[in-house]
Amino acid sequence: MQAFRWLLGAGLRLGLCLAQIASSAPAYPSGPVKIVVGFAAGGAPDTTARLLAAGLARRWSQPVVVENQVGASGTLAAAAVARARPDGSTLLFGVAANLSVAPAVLRQPPYDPVGSFTPVAEVARTPYVWLVRADAPAATMPEFVAWARREPGKLNYGTPGQGTQHHLLTELLKRNEGFYMVHVPYRAAAYQGLLAGDIQGMFESLPGPIALFESGRVRALAVTGPRRLASLPQVPTLREQGLQELDVSAWWGVVGPAGMPPATVSRIHADIRAVLAEPETRAALGRGGIEPSEGTSDEFAAHIAREWRRWRDLALQRGLLSD
Repeated sequence: MQAFRWLLGAGLRLGLCLAQIASSAPAYPSGPVKIVVGFAAGGAPDTTARLLAAGLARRWSQPVVVENQVGASGTLAAAAVARARPDGSTLLFGVAANLSVAPAVLRQPPYDPVGSFTPVAEVARTPYVWLVRADAPAATMPEFVAWARREPGKLNYGTPGQGTQHHLLTELLKRNEGFYMVHVPYRAAAYQGLLAGDIQGMFESLPGPIALFESGRVRALAVTGPRRLASLPQVPTLREQGLQELDVSAWWGVVGPAGMPPATVSRIHADIRAVLAEPETRAALGRGGIEPSEGTSDEFAAHIAREWRRWRDLALQRGLLSD
């Protein structure tokens, strides 16, 4: 009986200690939060990250600072966050380029896209559109494919560089539709090459080409994904035009270092969802043709892994691995 009383008392004391520890743990966030972006200020990932940071700062009553660490297709920023303390004070506003594409095409990536991070929330997606000059001799995507088949190796396509998602996406299109074009990599978006006639086609995501559409200098022949864009309702999907569907989008999301506490992940995820649901946020994203994402942290983790495997398989198949 005495032993039972001793065990009961010990259990009560342990419970009280645990409760005190839990109650004394600082609420997240207890200080400033840094969101690292691997691309230059002013681009779509940066402006979206800053929109999100402003909304989170209002909810948390803490500074949320966006820091641009530019270089190596965003992998410098991703590697830095992978090495950070997993307490939620340092987050990555990751994109397809540094969370799935670069690790897929590099022979020795500086991090594991699946194991080095804690996925928190997917933020937004926007499909790609296939662009041609306004005077191109193709008014539809099937006409463009027929043109490329008639003149194999005489047409060029542009991308922001070797091993980018634009590059891999175009390789998918070439493989699916059975034509050959020459790849011309640029250091940034290939618009100038398209306007100058140095390339005949290119994939790009919104909001980048909107000004060119409005000027009448380029035309969009197709949109990737299963449905048309609300901001470009006149542009049909590939599947609508009798071609194979390419369900590929530019996508962005928030991850942290591996090992973040589940409670912290849940808090950040819930607040990101709340910010994305605000009418002002949805309107700002919609003006650029960007659709807020939904889904859980686990679904985002599965998406990253699935995208990495898809691009890794393609890179191996097409001989696109690089150092």
